[in-house]
Amino acid sequence: MALFKKILLVKPPECSLLNFGTFSLGVLAAAVRHLADAEILDATNLTLEETITRIIALKPDLIGLTAMGIPSVEPVQQFVKRLKEEKIECSIVVGGHGATMLPEPILEAGADMVVFGEGELTFAEIVSEGLKPGTPGTIMKVDGSTRKGQTRPLIWPMDGLEFPARDLMPPPPTGIYLMETSRGCPHKCLFCETTRFYGTRWRPFSPERVVMEIKKLIDEYDAWIIHIADDNFTASSARVKKICELLRGETLPAFFMVSARADDLIADPELLPLLAEARFLRISVGIDTLDPQVAKEVDKPISLEIYKEAFKRMRDLGIFSIGSLIVGLPGETEEARRRGVEYAVEAAPDSAYFLPFLPQPGLALPKNKNYIGYNSDPVDIEDSRKYSAEFFYHPNIQANLKKLSESDEIQGLLARTALTRKGQPTSSDL
Repeated sequence: MALFKKILLVKPPECSLLNFGTFSLGVLAAAVRHLADAEILDATNLTLEETITRIIALKPDLIGLTAMGIPSVEPVQQFVKRLKEEKIECSIVVGGHGATMLPEPILEAGADMVVFGEGELTFAEIVSEGLKPGTPGTIMKVDGSTRKGQTRPLIWPMDGLEFPARDLMPPPPTGIYLMETSRGCPHKCLFCETTRFYGTRWRPFSPERVVMEIKKLIDEYDAWIIHIADDNFTASSARVKKICELLRGETLPAFFMVSARADDLIADPELLPLLAEARFLRISVGIDTLDPQVAKEVDKPISLEIYKEAFKRMRDLGIFSIGSLIVGLPGETEEARRRGVEYAVEAAPDSAYFLPFLPQPGLALPKNKNYIGYNSDPVDIEDSRKYSAEFFYHPNIQANLKKLSESDEIQGLLARTALTRKGQPTSSDL
């Protein structure tokens, strides 16, 4: 018998481009709904006071909060403090990438427990047995001292997880449905948040399970765009090819959106044609840097020529490509920074945006930066906006987008969308 009877999973009030919060809560709810009554509250667009009012009305005995990343930690802190001020009689547990990397500020704000790493098994144990110091995968304050449990083994096999509890999730406001087909990434990019959360072990769902969930999204939710939120969808070309094979003859959405590495995309010449046939028609590629020395420093030594080849092949197959680059990476020189837009234009993704480097715990950081806590350097923020605009308005990029926009296919639709919003990234770009 579960110790907690009524669970409320909350995406806190927070403006964020990376709003995958309610999806992660749907995954978590699916892991515990057989134990207790579970509900999801998406407070992304609510005020703090509106959120508190709703929580009081719902009367949960356990609140689970998600801190999606480091930028989410401060809003979660403020939210936890307000919950404590209201003296709401329930336990508060916080998980997610942000909580895993920065648990102390959240505990100091008043959270009863932080879950680090994957949450499904840990949260199910909490629901069943209560908040016990030393529970694997958790951190608590006990008599003023921090008590951390052992790291819980990663979930395997992945097919043992339930489908996300989409009936508890609000419909996506953009109409884009999220799903995951794998966790982690086998590569070791120095700056990557994913490897700090999952390690370098990549764990896929089986192709059969993936296709089953796609069919469920289309049949039960009329999904017309599906965003596969994996960090590296194409880590195994054999698995992706099997997924494409199983999708033949099935009703497909307008298109899928995925993220992949350029070297993985072109290593197997059969892969991109099969992806195009199966309507994987929007691929985001984390370029990060195109300077050879910086790429070597951050352990992502992919050459400019590989990116050029990958983007050309995608364009020829009707796949719209998006590149993302990072301003202010460790090891970046003034020369590398100055030539960033020039390199990106030469690589020639259909669209691209620059993001400021986000410092992370345990990562050696440049000493000439103005970091405040774990926020990006203000100069990097300003330059990332400037470089994104310079890329978008470059004559070569404008000419390509205008040419693609003449097409009646998805590639043309996405080119017209990029032109309309002037290249500014949205949540679906990330």
